[in-house]
Amino acid sequence: MKKLVLLGIGLLLFIGCKSLTPVRTASDIDTSLRTRAVQQQIEDKVLRFESLQWRGQASLEQKKKRQKVSVTLRLKQGVGIWISGSVIVPFARVFITPKQLQFYEKINRQYAQVDFIQLKKLLGARVDYEIIENIITARPLNKHSLKRAKLNFTQNSYVLSSRKRGVSLIWTYDSAFRLISQQLSNGETFVRVDYDSYQRIDNQWIPEQLNASLSGVDKTVKLRLQFKQMQLNGKFKMPFEIPNDYTKIKLD
Repeated sequence: MKKLVLLGIGLLLFIGCKSLTPVRTASDIDTSLRTRAVQQQIEDKVLRFESLQWRGQASLEQKKKRQKVSVTLRLKQGVGIWISGSVIVPFARVFITPKQLQFYEKINRQYAQVDFIQLKKLLGARVDYEIIENIITARPLNKHSLKRAKLNFTQNSYVLSSRKRGVSLIWTYDSAFRLISQQLSNGETFVRVDYDSYQRIDNQWIPEQLNASLSGVDKTVKLRLQFKQMQLNGKFKMPFEIPNDYTKIKLD
């Protein structure tokens, strides 16, 4: 289970809520808009925050094994992502910073500390802190590539695509310029994230449900996050300290 948890966090590595708002709308898009106008609308609608907190459930699948846990996720932009997992009682805690991922679980009294170079070897795919934060907050995986992207239309969505130096990126936005899907492929890594619903809090759209998959050379991990409570720009702590008597996990 420890590896499943770490792999799932690598993907994500994801009070005052309102009713569920499906992402896919019946509204037609404006096909008269040029690429720069669509990109500007996306930039204007991007989630702006200092801190976020979610409570809900996570379902992780890898090698036909599935694990479902209740999670509390706290995020301070550019600082860290704190996750507490529980099944009736808390059993695991994760803290991700721009430098590393730390994890401990109480059942077997074990812990792990890995930087993102080690995490790439473990996953078989490149993952860094910015990618995890962008996935959780429905931001483009690479905003610089989005600015160079080409625009196409479907009946209900704007589709932007970019390809450079073997890296292919595709973003799909609905008529309200909310991100409903993004995917990245570079020949050895494939990442796809679908955002199934949002909640509107303080005039901003916050992802409420997402499905993510990451495929590397010989590994595929699928993660589903469904949140029931959200808090935008609230104050909270992210306590994390590995107990002295825990055993370090050897990660292959």
